Amino acid sequence: MSLILSIETATTVCSVALHHSGTLIAHTALCMDRSHSEYLMPIIETLLENSNYDRKSLAAIAVSGGPGSYTGLRIGTAVGKGLCYGLNVPLIAVCTLEAMAYGMRPFVDGNTLLCPAIDARRTAIYTLIADQVGQIQCPPHVALLDSKVYQDGLPNQPLLFFGDGALKCKTFLTEKKNIRFIAQVVPSAIQIGHLAFAKFQQQLWADVAHYRPCYLSQFQEK
Repeated sequence: MSLILSIETATTVCSVALHHSGTLIAHTALCMDRSHSEYLMPIIETLLENSNYDRKSLAAIAVSGGPGSYTGLRIGTAVGKGLCYGLNVPLIAVCTLEAMAYGMRPFVDGNTLLCPAIDARRTAIYTLIADQVGQIQCPPHVALLDSKVYQDGLPNQPLLFFGDGALKCKTFLTEKKNIRFIAQVVPSAIQIGHLAFAKFQQQLWADVAHYRPCYLSQFQEK
């Protein structure tokens, strides 16, 4: 049985999902800043209870692997690793940006490139560029939006920036007519779980003892 619990804590949203063989069973999201440390475990326990499963039914734990909030990723990873140790099940790490792009794919045409944008503070975002079928055109990186080099290096075909960094992008990229912006998109454990199932089938586990999220840039305290 491939019952996978997925945890997404890369932004202010605390999201947990349960998938069976890649099919969504249940999902809970709490949109409260700095809520991860207090509410993540209660959300997990309630989700399992309401789905008529217990921890021992889980075949793997999936976590959002970043980039994103240092504190959020650290909490999600610690909880995920703790569950893996206690249950003796594998850990699966899924790139946060790839999961965001996966979730947006059904809503764009085949010519549009997807650019998930997570706020990295100041004039920077965490982003990647993917096509509509999920091929990564530019891997996860920190983009300095006020850099002319970055702006001139963007493709000329239609681009969609989406996520909590999208409005920041709009401020700096407003003159580019091939770019659209959607701010009301957040990473979700639903997409983490979908991608985690493919990794589960291929046994692409993370090393529980040594795994660390992909922060991309040095942590900066608010």
